[in-house]
Amino acid sequence: MRNRGYKYVIKKNSMGYMLLCINATWINQMLRDRGIRPKDFRKLTWKDIAGAQTSESRKRLFEELKPASFWQMCDTLALSYAEYDVDPGEKLYQQDWFVRNPVYTLEDIYEILLEKNVWQEDALRIMEFARRGKCCMLRLSQDEFLQLYDVPEGIQEVIKKSKYIPHREKVIQVLLDIIERAVYASKRKEELENRESI
Repeated sequence: MRNRGYKYVIKKNSMGYMLLCINATWINQMLRDRGIRPKDFRKLTWKDIAGAQTSESRKRLFEELKPASFWQMCDTLALSYAEYDVDPGEKLYQQDWFVRNPVYTLEDIYEILLEKNVWQEDALRIMEFARRGKCCMLRLSQDEFLQLYDVPEGIQEVIKKSKYIPHREKVIQVLLDIIERAVYASKRKEELENRESI
């Protein structure tokens, strides 16, 4: 999993795209908005987060990957949403093409393309194409679109294999719900232990 944090959450509105640059201060504010003290979040381990999952498959994913940071937790959670063309029983994060270009969310496509010196506007169009699976402006096939925008080969492979890739905003909101449950469960456990010790 990545060690770098997310650089952007991209939102689209009537005016165009809005790029929200995100960092630790932003995460702490989101936690506070939900009544979670950042220090309570920092006390949580991957085991606490795994225990607060609502599905067994997500719980197994967290137990297997043991994410240590907020961003690694986002990536792990995104794996439960992302749908790629892989054989049954195969793990997405073990595929060579995915390891080379790890696209957990749509914004990953945007960031990887910027790193490969693709223009920002083109990177946004390619990300939008990956989300929709088609080009609305031009009647082009997938191969024609990818060639027209000169999409690097590795990212072409990722886009061709993708069936659904979530936006970061969705993943972050779901993770915050899970953190909320985990903090609540941790506090209840602490209260019970305190009662028993009296």
